[in-house]
Amino acid sequence: MDKIIAGALAAIGLMLVVIVLVILGTFFGGVAGWIVGLFFADTIMDTLDRFGVQIVGMTMWQLGATLGFVGGFFKSTKVQKND
Repeated sequence: MDKIIAGALAAIGLMLVVIVLVILGTFFGGVAGWIVGLFFADTIMDTLDRFGVQIVGMTMWQLGATLGFVGGFFKSTKVQKND
């Protein structure tokens, strides 16, 4: 029974860590988008518009937060081939 409780607690802890990392990714993405938008907002928005992305009313911090949120779910892992 102790192993089941330990496994459940580990799963809950892992879910909390993922949630916190995604929230932090969203926050830092928004901040980065805002900072980049201070210098390159027109260039980035024009490029997105030419690719057909609907950008009406979108600001750079919203774009950064969106990309940070989506990127929070993609984590790289190292794979080593054992010969």
